[in-house]
Amino acid sequence: MVPLLSAVEPMPHLFHELRIEPEEARSILRPQRDERYGFGFALSPYRGCGHGCRYCYVREYPNALHGAEEWGGWSAPKMNAPELLWQQRHRLHNQSVFLASATDPYQPLEREFRLTRGCLEVLLKCPTTRVLLHTRSPLVIQDLDLLREFGARLSVGFSIPTDDDTVRQIVEPKAPPIPSRWAAVERLSASGIQVGISATPLMAMVDPRAFARRARLSGANSAWVGGLRLLKNDPFYQVLARHGWLHVLDKAYQAEVREALRAAMPPVVRHGKKMPRGCGAAVGYRPMAAQTFLQPALFEGL
Repeated sequence: MVPLLSAVEPMPHLFHELRIEPEEARSILRPQRDERYGFGFALSPYRGCGHGCRYCYVREYPNALHGAEEWGGWSAPKMNAPELLWQQRHRLHNQSVFLASATDPYQPLEREFRLTRGCLEVLLKCPTTRVLLHTRSPLVIQDLDLLREFGARLSVGFSIPTDDDTVRQIVEPKAPPIPSRWAAVERLSASGIQVGISATPLMAMVDPRAFARRARLSGANSAWVGGLRLLKNDPFYQVLARHGWLHVLDKAYQAEVREALRAAMPPVVRHGKKMPRGCGAAVGYRPMAAQTFLQPALFEGL
């Protein structure tokens, strides 16, 4: 049985200038009706995200709840997430779970609340459930011991949308540096964990071919390229224009990076699933147990 973290009384407080608003969730598993993405449920132990990426289209949703509060300035840990997941584990037989669709499961807050780990401990006890983690944080390494126990039924998608940390500092100012992400990918791969590179949403790069070579040498077994989703009248468009990065919206640029990865990564292995439309394309697949490792569109709903 998992510890009942919901016993902690929710109280707003600050964590490294991030406003924390612990809450009790009413549900934890979000069904995914579109089977193109290869998973049955999305699971988010947190609402809101401390990374606060400037392009994230989820930033349009919290406004109704948090007024003018800046995206990336608050996060709501779902204190009872592991307990709820334990209660609903009967729904997970022969299903896939994606952590997480709207927030990073390893945002800095995970150091304090450990809700993602608590959920993984529940999922480990569901032997027919497949798990896809998606993160941009080397904090995932703190759970390396637990991740190893899943064997072939777990994979990690690691977000590295640029090869230039100067770009990262502008578009993802609160997220971990690019070099630390490559180091985490190498550590995961060396530990026998299936890991894929997610260049999604694709940002400006200095040398796509060098990026592709780095992806191969990191030990990653797959790569994913996806375009940027802008909001209506999105202020991020002006960020791109000001820095001369509007080419990231060009499908020809996306194709260039995709082809560089295709040339560098191992041969594609397909298992009958169609690739998602409008989200880019996956390249360099190796077999993953009995399933296809499909990288979903980031932030697909809350």
